[in-house]
Amino acid sequence: MLRSYLKYSVVYCNSSEIYNLLLKDNLTKGRGEIIVDFLNISIKINQKSVIGDLFQEWFAAWLTSKEIIFRTKSNTQEFPDFLLDAASDKLNLLEIKVFDFDRSANFDIANFEAYCRSLKTQAYRLDTDYLIFAYQLHNNRFSIQEFWVKKIWEIAGNSEQYPIKCQVKQNVIVNIRPISWYSKKSKFKSFSCRREFVEALFQTLKQYPKTKENSHDWLDIIKNNYLEHTGKEL
Repeated sequence: MLRSYLKYSVVYCNSSEIYNLLLKDNLTKGRGEIIVDFLNISIKINQKSVIGDLFQEWFAAWLTSKEIIFRTKSNTQEFPDFLLDAASDKLNLLEIKVFDFDRSANFDIANFEAYCRSLKTQAYRLDTDYLIFAYQLHNNRFSIQEFWVKKIWEIAGNSEQYPIKCQVKQNVIVNIRPISWYSKKSKFKSFSCRREFVEALFQTLKQYPKTKENSHDWLDIIKNNYLEHTGKEL
């Protein structure tokens, strides 16, 4: 089930237009506080672990204030975070990512195996936009230092262990992780196109012991499914 946050919305915006509206609102000039007020006790939050979910709630409220059409899944943990198209569940998909500006981008792009499985039937997910915010939280004061709109291949890249950078725990690949796409000092560069990203996923599937035996036709399946959904070659 999908939820529409605006019953009489009249404004449709894609991710690039939303980015420009955030620029117009001088997002990086803003300063604020995160406050919990309960039973007449009000406290200022200085805990970074809560920032991602809270900022996504703020972003939804900001979209509403601009009378921008958007929908979300009833299960907020389900992909994507926002659907920007008035009717389609395959176009103008938007994911929100947030990370600490004082550290490298270490958010999870997606669970590796689940994402690879999903592309077999939902290859249109490759065209999802990622709106990424780098924040600072110092002495209870919150601010956004930089923000970007990127495609998944523009924030992903190679690693020393696998053809795509992943979070690996006890030799188990858990999540796809971003490289430091914004840094000139980054050892690894982002992929140049959608096809290069998908091929890196394929090579990782073939290299990873858990998936290598059953992944020989994965790339062909993705190419066919992407063509079926979009009418375009991968």
